[in-house]
Amino acid sequence: MLEGDRMKLKGEKLRNIRRKRGLSQTALSVGICTQATISLMEKQDRIPKMNILTAICGRLDIDVSEIVEDDNNSMTLLFDQIENAVVHENYADAKKMLTKIKVKNLENEFDKQRYYYLVGMYQVETDQVDDAIFNFELILTQFSTMSANIYWALTTVGMAIAYEKLNNQARALKFVQRAVSLIDEKQMTGGQRQWQVIYRNIAELYISLKQWKDAIKMAQRGIKICRENESFFLLDNYYYLIAQAQMVGGQRQAAKDSMVIAKNVALAADDQDLVKKIG
Repeated sequence: MLEGDRMKLKGEKLRNIRRKRGLSQTALSVGICTQATISLMEKQDRIPKMNILTAICGRLDIDVSEIVEDDNNSMTLLFDQIENAVVHENYADAKKMLTKIKVKNLENEFDKQRYYYLVGMYQVETDQVDDAIFNFELILTQFSTMSANIYWALTTVGMAIAYEKLNNQARALKFVQRAVSLIDEKQMTGGQRQWQVIYRNIAELYISLKQWKDAIKMAQRGIKICRENESFFLLDNYYYLIAQAQMVGGQRQAAKDSMVIAKNVALAADDQDLVKKIG
């Protein structure tokens, strides 16, 4: 169960945050781990596997650094920063931060999986599609035993994005449908933001593939997460994508209404890039 001897968990702080969120140990553990794991974390400062720790922090809407002290903590923060840069299309910053990571220094499979995923996403978004496919395939072949991890589904979506960029829509649709099946059929562990990102990415893909009804369904899943967690993260994006999907489906008035909501949420969230895009 222990992830690393150099890491130290602040069990008491974890317990206090959980209680402030109004969650029991059982409620916090659902779909992530056992209630006993939460108990050991809080009472004995036991460190679980990194993918479990990340999922727990995601559900509590906190950074791992808030409850963990360790020499590798800076690496966790760096991964979070790279992921945030990719989500917000700050690819120059993402590239600079990725160069700071040495694969040989990554101590666990979860970090390696996350690294190759982020490299692949950077590559696919900067038109290095063949290189991206190579890194995504590396994850899907070498880390297949970690199928209960959200990054496996995220990587599958990454493959779909790559093939869509290559104008291979049939293969892109195959991968995105596989990702949805993984999400629906397996109890995947992942942080709140990872779930919000994956539904955003799938919705975008479905719009590109002219599957507008499915795009709306995925965006609505993302909106549900935002509401449940009182989060603005990507909320404006979801309404923007719904508007785009409705346009593809010929629902012009509904699209206009959704676009108004998207702009209002973007203004509230101070998302100036989306405000400019909407006009």
